[in-house]
Amino acid sequence: MKSEEHFMQMLFGLSDWETNHEQSISIEALSEILCCTPRNVKLILRKWENEGLLRWKAGVGRGNHSTLTILCDTAHFFRSCFKRLLSEGKIKEAIELIQNKKLPPRIKHSLQETWDSQFGFVSEEGKTASLDVLRIPRSRGFSSLDPAFVSVAAESHFLYQMCHRLVFYEQETQTILPELAHAWESNEEQTAWTFYLRKGVRFHHGRILTGRDVEFTVQRLIDLDSPYRWQVDDIERIEHQSERILTFHLRQPNSFFLHFMGSMAMSILPYDLPFSEKAVVGTGPFRMAEYTDERLVLEAFDDYYRKRALLDRVEIWIVAGRHSSNQLYQLPEREIKPGAGNKEEDLVFEETGCHYIAFNFRRPGVHHDFAFRQAMQIVVDRNQLVGKLGEYAFSSAGSFLPKKSRSMSLPSSDLEEAVSWLRRSTYKGETLTLFISEGKLFDVVGKWIKRRCSQIGLEITFVPVTKANYLSDLMDREADMAIMGEVLQSDVELGLFELYKNKSTIVYRFMNDEMREVVDKKLSAVMRMSDREKRMDALMEIEEIFRQDLWILFIFHVKRIDRYDPALQGFVANSFGWLDFSKLWVKSFVTLL
Repeated sequence: MKSEEHFMQMLFGLSDWETNHEQSISIEALSEILCCTPRNVKLILRKWENEGLLRWKAGVGRGNHSTLTILCDTAHFFRSCFKRLLSEGKIKEAIELIQNKKLPPRIKHSLQETWDSQFGFVSEEGKTASLDVLRIPRSRGFSSLDPAFVSVAAESHFLYQMCHRLVFYEQETQTILPELAHAWESNEEQTAWTFYLRKGVRFHHGRILTGRDVEFTVQRLIDLDSPYRWQVDDIERIEHQSERILTFHLRQPNSFFLHFMGSMAMSILPYDLPFSEKAVVGTGPFRMAEYTDERLVLEAFDDYYRKRALLDRVEIWIVAGRHSSNQLYQLPEREIKPGAGNKEEDLVFEETGCHYIAFNFRRPGVHHDFAFRQAMQIVVDRNQLVGKLGEYAFSSAGSFLPKKSRSMSLPSSDLEEAVSWLRRSTYKGETLTLFISEGKLFDVVGKWIKRRCSQIGLEITFVPVTKANYLSDLMDREADMAIMGEVLQSDVELGLFELYKNKSTIVYRFMNDEMREVVDKKLSAVMRMSDREKRMDALMEIEEIFRQDLWILFIFHVKRIDRYDPALQGFVANSFGWLDFSKLWVKSFVTLL
């Protein structure tokens, strides 16, 4: 145990922490507090006296008590220990310290101020120059940073900072643009697609990108039976014309193939390194410097093939329950100059996607009855629920796409109508199981739905969706219904494809074989369409089946609200509401004191 940790342990065992207050205490009592022998206690006390931390007077003779006087500033001592824990990435220990019930209020307040100053943009002294650092709090750990299995919006964003694909989709122009491939072409039948790789693109471990890495990435999706394997199943063979030119030969025409090559699953990985989530190697603007259960640290990659990131480091701290979710892009305290704008502003971003109730058609039950699903749609009145949650952050959904929802009439219905539909159904009073996401939002949503169900005589039991039971088959086996959320990527067409085809989504998992056959047939037709508008119309026809037959119930869209300082420059947001870290910088940066 380090000396300062030992000293901290002693302080937590004392009743008086005041500086220069003499208190009586025996060697035996200190031995018990410090969990060591009386002899070692004397050695430790002598060391601390030499360091100026305390003064010890040994009681000599009957009736003379030993006394201890704290000489150091305990608030300063704890603040120093706290900062050391943070700098070493021991986030969990730092949180445990600030939550210690024996900590005096004034010291707890001091540590809380130090904690609050850690997030947003800070400047740190490096070996040769100051470093611009963005530190982001995250309320839960990461599910997966493996491109073959990534399924969460935030993870997809962080992965993109490390790994790039052959092409990428630009949302503003709705076009496919070059990334690791600088050009491409296809034959007239669109059964052969040739890509030309950029010269001199380096992976984070130093090697130059070649076509072999592209083939390795494709084969890996197949070998791992990735949920994204369907995106490459049409590839019959890959022909290498040189190290930088390769052709994909497909089994059938595919006008949509470029979109698949821009999928997050097609983040190109090096063939000569075994993949590890703790040491992801890609070609992106940031490289993984550290990944533990407590934080993810990304550092700017100096040999990035495009412009080097303006930030030097990005740190994501796992800090469950210790920070507001909208304080991502704030700056530390700074001097306000006369006439300068100093108000923080809100960055409001509406996610493309929605929260919905899915019915598990692979499990028998009353939810197969259309009349029952109609009753549930009335019970879960999206307009009333949005009113309860707050219209600023939520809006009623009738589609996965917010723009389409706004064009629809989404009327409310009376609970008496729900009772009527329930009576027409085959419901006999049985209890149904509804899986629901964890968190404060869903506590409110769950309680509201449970109360509404009880008002019409519908028995519902709720089960939280944890990471473990989402990744297992528990929901497939035991859920009658589930409340889930989907956020579509910038390439909305690809996002809708993944919603219906990705084996990890609840939409796919809860469809029975007949439903999947209907959807697959329509998606196969979409892949042969060259015109984007026709593809979107066809994809909306699939959504219309879900809406009319009540395969799912659309509930609400979410708006993300992040607070930022006007001094922040380089805003480029993706469809997940995250800003591209490689573009961010701070005007007139101020160093933390």
